[in-house]
Amino acid sequence: MRRPGLTAPRAVLLAALLLIGAGCAVRPVQPVALPLAQDAGAYHGLPGDALLMSPEVQATAWSDLLMRHFDPWERTRPEYPAEKVFWGLTAFADRPLYGENTLQRDPAWLGEMAEASRVGDYPSLNRRAIAVTDTAMRVLPTDRPVFYDPRQAGEGFPFDYAQNSLVLAGTPLLATHESADRAWVLVESRFAYGWVRVRDVAWVNGDFADRFRTGTYAAVVRDGVPLVDEDGVFRCMGSIGSLLPVAKTPQGGAEGGTENGGLTVLVPARDEQGRAVIRHARLQAGDAEPAPLAPTPDNFARLANRMLGQPYGWGGLYGDRDCSATTMDLMAAFGIFLPRNSSQQARLGWVEPLDGGDDAAKKARILEESVPFLTLVRKPGHIMLYIGSWRGEPVVLHTAWGLKTRRGGTEGRAIIGRTVITTLEPGLNLRDLARPDGVLLHAVRSLNTLP
Repeated sequence: MRRPGLTAPRAVLLAALLLIGAGCAVRPVQPVALPLAQDAGAYHGLPGDALLMSPEVQATAWSDLLMRHFDPWERTRPEYPAEKVFWGLTAFADRPLYGENTLQRDPAWLGEMAEASRVGDYPSLNRRAIAVTDTAMRVLPTDRPVFYDPRQAGEGFPFDYAQNSLVLAGTPLLATHESADRAWVLVESRFAYGWVRVRDVAWVNGDFADRFRTGTYAAVVRDGVPLVDEDGVFRCMGSIGSLLPVAKTPQGGAEGGTENGGLTVLVPARDEQGRAVIRHARLQAGDAEPAPLAPTPDNFARLANRMLGQPYGWGGLYGDRDCSATTMDLMAAFGIFLPRNSSQQARLGWVEPLDGGDDAAKKARILEESVPFLTLVRKPGHIMLYIGSWRGEPVVLHTAWGLKTRRGGTEGRAIIGRTVITTLEPGLNLRDLARPDGVLLHAVRSLNTLP
C-alpha cells in the first residue's frame, strides 16, 4: 500500500514541532578541560616533610583559632547590631525574588519574613549554645530559598542567597534572638552569624563549657566520619574542618594511643529540655588526628586530595563546600583561622595587591611570591589556594561553580561544579569562554600568605 505524501501543511507542522523539540531539549554542557593531574602533592616541589610554618608561628596561630572558636561563649552581649544581622531584609527588598519553583515570589513574602524575624525585639536572647549536628545558617528564619532571576547567567540554582554557611557539629555559639514561632534562633559563631534551626543546637551551661574545653583537640581528617557514642547512638557526622575535644583520662591526660591509634572525643547532644550534654565517640585511626596537624606539604596534600572532586555547595548547601568553605575547613586542621567570606579571607596574613600590570606580570609575581598551601589567590567573589606550579604556570586548588562564557552577546556559564586543581587559565579550550573577563588570571586582584 502506498503511503500518502507529506502535504505542505503537514510539512510546516512537522518543521515547527521539530523546532520546538530542539528548543526544549537539554543542551549539552561543554566540559572545562582539566589537563592537570588531580593530585595536590604534585606541584609544590618541596620535601614532603618540610615545615611550612615554624612551631612558634603555628602555636600562635593555633592559640588564636581556639580563642576565636570559643569566643561566642565569652561574649556578654551580641557582637553585631540589628542592621547587620537583618541585612537580608534590606538587601532583598530592592529586587524581585524567586522561589524553589523558579517563579517570582509575592512581594508580601519578605514582609512575612520580617515579622518572623521580630526585628524590633532584637536582641531577645543571650544564651550560650552549641551545634549538635551540621546545620544550615540562614539569612532569614526559613528553609525556603531566595533566588535572583534564574534566567540570568550565574543566578538561580544553586545560588540561594538565604544560605549563609554550614555550621559543623561541635561549633560553640551565642544565641542572640528567637524567631516569632520559636523554631529558629539567631546565633553567632567564630566565622559567621545567622539563623539556625533550634532543634540543631543545645543550650550550654558553665559546667558543660568547662568540660568541653579540654585543652586537647582532634581534627577530623576526612569527610563523612560517623560519630557514634558509647551507647551505639549516632550523634553527628565529622568532616574536614571539624575540631572536637579529646576526652581526658582519669589521670587528666588525653584518651588515645590504643592499639588502633584512635582517639576518643567529646560530642555534644541535646537532652529533652534542649540542654547540652556530653557524649563520647571513638574515632578510628585515619579519621582524626591530634590538632593542629604538622604543616607539611604531605599533610596539606593528603587532606586536600580528600576534598578533590566533591560537588560545589553554595554556602554549604547539602553539606558541600564553596570556595571559601574549602579554604576555611582545610586551614582549621592546621590551626589557622579563616573567616567565612572570601573577601575577608583575602585580608589576612601578608597581603600583596595585584591590580597593576598585565597578566604576564601578574603571573610572574604569583610564582615568585607565593608559598604552596599557605598563599590564597583572590579575584572578586572567588578564593583559591596556591599549591605550586606546572610548566611555568601557577597551580591552584579551588572549589568553583563555573567560568563566564559569551556567545553572540549572551552571557552563560561553563560549569566546573566541584573542587579541582587548575592553572589560573582554565577553560581556554572553550570557544565561548568570555575573554578576557572569563579568564581567572585576568580577574585576580591580590594574593595573601597565611597565617
